[in-house]
Amino acid sequence: MDLLKKVILALFVSISMFAVTPAVMAEVPEPASMEEVAESIEEAIKFSEQTLEALKANESKSTVLALFKATKKESKKIESTPVERTRSKASQKMAKARLLFKKGNSPEAIELMTEVVELFKEVQKIHNAI
Repeated sequence: MDLLKKVILALFVSISMFAVTPAVMAEVPEPASMEEVAESIEEAIKFSEQTLEALKANESKSTVLALFKATKKESKKIESTPVERTRSKASQKMAKARLLFKKGNSPEAIELMTEVVELFKEVQKIHNAI
């Protein structure tokens, strides 16, 4: 019985080691530097303004959707805890604006994108205050 306990313990420890090793060996990406975050914020503002202008100018659906996608991609690069809440709010409003645009409700999409641009500018203000 004592030998069985030792074998089970040894088996448990070895299985645990196999499970932990890949997690430990996996590379954890380094957090973005302040300069990279600032650059991402500027790009997100630029893309959101371009999206708003394309909405106002009645650009083609594919062009506007591509700009929505570029804005979303750039906003995901903003990795800073102090601005996360505002960035998240902007992303949610942008998703709603995209959905409204896809449904053909451009005036409300324009209104929401105007708010998104302002929120991204607020993100920049918060980040610059750090």
